[in-house]
Amino acid sequence: MSIFTNIVLVENYFLEGMNIRAMGRNYKPTLVFARQGHLDGSCCIYSLMMMLIIHGLLEREDLTDLRRGEENSFVDSIQRTFLYNLKGFCIGGDSFAEISEKLNECSHSNLSNYFTLKPGTENTVSRRDLHKKIRSVLYERFPVMLAYRKKNGEGHAVVAIGYYMDGPKEMYLLCLDPSQPLNYLSFWNNIIKLDFMSRDIENLTDYNCYYGNDIIVDEIVTINWREYPF
Repeated sequence: MSIFTNIVLVENYFLEGMNIRAMGRNYKPTLVFARQGHLDGSCCIYSLMMMLIIHGLLEREDLTDLRRGEENSFVDSIQRTFLYNLKGFCIGGDSFAEISEKLNECSHSNLSNYFTLKPGTENTVSRRDLHKKIRSVLYERFPVMLAYRKKNGEGHAVVAIGYYMDGPKEMYLLCLDPSQPLNYLSFWNNIIKLDFMSRDIENLTDYNCYYGNDIIVDEIVTINWREYPF
């Protein structure tokens, strides 16, 4: 049986013409994918904006048109907090924890949930629980923003928009990666193989299938749809 028969994709994510779109906050199709510049290190912000668009909380024009903020308080807060001008995204280098906190401030609610493998915070979970959280959110057909760490210590952020399981221990996350192009008629441009249900929080036993390197997925941000601001 083909693996493609077992793929779970998020809702509100569809191909229209040659581009991936979602229904935005005004219930009109809007572009989803946003690619960062080659010298732009703001992958977290790009990933966050794509996740918010898939959730129907933003439209692509909300990221490029200042007038949208004048018409909607949530959009205004997003623009002021995360976007530094109308032609691109900020390069603030915020951590996932900071992004989650700022997003909750923008919505005046508990819109965002943050989980990490890094010890010492109230959001710390086991690796197995982190994996279960990723799968449960994707199973409910919602996207997950995730961060992973490489051997050299560098990190990167992407948005998981689907998955499929290969046996009980390997989970393949289908991701939108803002650091590379999304080809026409493609639903994702990166795949991360998760060592599903692993208990190890140190070793890099996950794998980036597109870049061909060992990684560990160690942080995620999700959106609580029950706290939508509108």
